[in-house]
Amino acid sequence: MKNETLASIAKKVGRKVIGGTGEENFKDISIDSRTLKPKDVFVALKGHYKDGHDYVKQAEEKGASAFVIEKDISLGRPYILVDDCYEFLDNLGTQNRKQFKGNVIGITGSNGKTTTKDIIYTLLSSEGHCHRTKGNKNNHIGVPLTLASLQEFNAYAVIEIGTNSPGEINKLSAKVLPDIALITNAVSSHLEKLKSKGKVAEEKSNILKHLKENGTAILPRDSEFYSYWKERCGTKRIITFGSNENSDIFLSNIETNFSKDQISFNLNSPQKTIHCVMNGIAIHNSMNACSALAVCFALNIDLEKISKTLRNVVYPSRRMEVHKALRGALVIDDSYNANPDSMKKSLDVLGDLTDKKRIFIAGEMAELGKDQVYYHEKICKYADGKVEEFLCIGKLWKEGLSHIPKIGKSFSSKVELLDYINTNISKESIILVKGSRSTGMDFIADELKV
Repeated sequence: MKNETLASIAKKVGRKVIGGTGEENFKDISIDSRTLKPKDVFVALKGHYKDGHDYVKQAEEKGASAFVIEKDISLGRPYILVDDCYEFLDNLGTQNRKQFKGNVIGITGSNGKTTTKDIIYTLLSSEGHCHRTKGNKNNHIGVPLTLASLQEFNAYAVIEIGTNSPGEINKLSAKVLPDIALITNAVSSHLEKLKSKGKVAEEKSNILKHLKENGTAILPRDSEFYSYWKERCGTKRIITFGSNENSDIFLSNIETNFSKDQISFNLNSPQKTIHCVMNGIAIHNSMNACSALAVCFALNIDLEKISKTLRNVVYPSRRMEVHKALRGALVIDDSYNANPDSMKKSLDVLGDLTDKKRIFIAGEMAELGKDQVYYHEKICKYADGKVEEFLCIGKLWKEGLSHIPKIGKSFSSKVELLDYINTNISKESIILVKGSRSTGMDFIADELKV
């Protein structure tokens, strides 16, 4: 945050700096003492279980330059005293968005938000200063935090907007006010509160309500909800992407080179066809890249030139990461999260690796509501013919396993599953680990890595 001082951010929220001149510069705003870096400002948020004020000393020891607090406690460094730290982030974010002259890209969707956000960030960073959501901080805290760190010298800001309940995208998009709004997709996820795939699509559409009048919507032409989203755009500009040849930007000739850990594809635009190469083996990342390049197209950026930057993309952790495993096997760590659509995409990756013994390790999928057994059963059926072994943990798989008795096995614990896998893999094996975050499948992935 090169241009900001403590006094300037205090002024934006109608407060003053205590215990300092106010001219102190700082690097960033942090809400977590564990990840705080020297010269950051620490904002002491009160959560349901933890109070940030209890971690002020830890933040001070880690080099925090200043603090935003709700109670006047003894500090050896400057601070801003506020009534509510959440309100501080919200107000600062709102003021920063009002003053920002660059292009703001808002992203929402059931799958691929964080990866797509990082691809867009990589591409646009080759054009100018780009700001982005850190990690997957896309909720009622993460979005204001991202906006609170926005700077006037940034040319672009890429902001991820998530939800797990009705109305959340509407509230967050009203803060982001995107110049470009990208919907990656809408699939069966967070059904516990959103109830149906149609309601998921409706929730995602709320980003379009807050798209600026002269803004551009980037929509997936392949989606069953494309016509619905198009209608919600009214007279606003629309650019489409997908595998459908009626898309403005569409993919063709997608290939995976597992030995090189690369994907290649042709990107077809109104101007020309461009051959693209990017790291990784996840075929679905080609579609994430397609949507990212559609954003660049909306910004009138030369696609041929910027597509070369795809080789520089670094993916978020635990998304299709390939590692060496025990006994010379390979493990694909895709344990970050799961829903039915992303489970199918992971199985598709294994399905193409016919020269290997393909093993899929599955944790349960969370937040699927009353139809959770049905969705687990559907994944088991989908796995048939794509893998040699389907190993799972959790009661929700029971019905589904009856459809794949030759390849399906259930385990009562992660330890039991690991004992089995450790004696049944070889250098011919490739193992993919996936499950909802709450199932902790990252433990299994890490235990298999060498």
